[in-house]
Amino acid sequence: MRSGNNQYPAGYDVTWRDSTDMLVGIGFNDSDSNAYIYFYNSNDRGNSWSHVATAQWIGTKINGIQLLESPPYLVALWQGQGNRLGLTLHNRNNLNSYYGGALTESDSIVDAKIVCIKKGATTNLYIVLITRNANSNTDVLKIYKSSNYSSFQQVFTQLFTNNTNFLFLKDLDATLNHDTTMLYLTLENLDRSNNKASLTFRILREEPSGNIINTVLGYPLQYASPLNTSLGVSGPYALSLLQTDNDLKYAVAYEYFGNMGMYNFPYNSPDSVEWGPFVKGYNNNGNLGFHIIYSRGSATYGSKLYYVEATVNGNSIQFSPPVLVSNEIPVCKTPYNFQSISYNPKVATLKDEYIPVLIWSHDFWHLFYGSPFYDSTYFVIDKMEQVPVSEKPKQNIKLFSLNIYGDFIHLNLENITKGELKGEIYNIEGKLIESFSVPSGSKNFDLEIKRFKKGAYFIALKDKNSLLSVEKFLIW
Repeated sequence: MRSGNNQYPAGYDVTWRDSTDMLVGIGFNDSDSNAYIYFYNSNDRGNSWSHVATAQWIGTKINGIQLLESPPYLVALWQGQGNRLGLTLHNRNNLNSYYGGALTESDSIVDAKIVCIKKGATTNLYIVLITRNANSNTDVLKIYKSSNYSSFQQVFTQLFTNNTNFLFLKDLDATLNHDTTMLYLTLENLDRSNNKASLTFRILREEPSGNIINTVLGYPLQYASPLNTSLGVSGPYALSLLQTDNDLKYAVAYEYFGNMGMYNFPYNSPDSVEWGPFVKGYNNNGNLGFHIIYSRGSATYGSKLYYVEATVNGNSIQFSPPVLVSNEIPVCKTPYNFQSISYNPKVATLKDEYIPVLIWSHDFWHLFYGSPFYDSTYFVIDKMEQVPVSEKPKQNIKLFSLNIYGDFIHLNLENITKGELKGEIYNIEGKLIESFSVPSGSKNFDLEIKRFKKGAYFIALKDKNSLLSVEKFLIW
């Protein structure tokens, strides 16, 4: 995408509905104060793309978009510039067929995010936003709720004075704990007098009665600069990564934030800067964990994008070694040409599968003799597919378990039907590392792994007809 006369991409997101339907939305503004979302679809797991629909919001510009899969709809949140927020519901089989409306606030909208929680037969959408009134020195945290795509109703309000501080909503996620909806928020207070930022975590619990209980969780954390942070939820676990002082830290909580701790990210490098984390929780057939994307580099030598998996083990989290996703070219600066490249990755996962898909942008600002000549952006998709098979497992249950002891993996095959099995081991980049056969009728099988490097791996077991089951393991 190239832009001129203030036409530029303002946000993007990716969803993955099923094995034949991956979707990217790119929101942008034009010179006539209109906003659009271009939708691109892939039916071959990200290998090729086609433009399938365009949505338009006339008379406004946007700061960003967010997409949610909420069958039978695709939900698009448009964060307008100023005091307007838009929401469109798209027919999932014809994205050009959509309807929606705009929410107009009396004050400016600072941040807005949306989550979807399915509770029995009811689909609840929650929009959390921060508004700011410059005249009264007040920031307001608000929550709007829609049940089964009805009109949104305001269900929560909290006021914050901003005489010296500005409030920002850094991230939002949600989960269901029995009949209670848990909304997880990360809020930042930026002290305007010294540019220091403090970070707090909150849970807003909506009980079955509809009553919302606000809980502030520990800290606040304070650092010398504003923070880039991302939060993900996986079952009763929450993981937040934050950027501060040229490094990353992480806060991990379990038992729905009943216990919490702050630690240094294990892959900080003393000779470079780590920043821009994005965290996405997953729950794949009872396996809990998180996908993590972060950047490393410097303004002098450019940046690189890395992927890390964090897996839950009891009340602790283990991180797999980083995988290089994008090795960016160095930043180029000349008196007549300036080229800047930045990452803002997003992650989606295929339902009932572990595989993540990543999207990020490369932004170029070209200057000619001191005046803007044109801007351009291109978008990159990476499907981190560990097991390259076209079909899903026959059953969404765990058919085998594994344990690592010494230099061996022990496979327990009690739930596997009779017959010879074929096994394959892949690394996290999808490369086949080893194939093996399991004799018919085996209930246990040991595999030597001392020659494997440290990292994350996947074992796939197949019978003569199809893929049976996939499990992952880490070698440290």
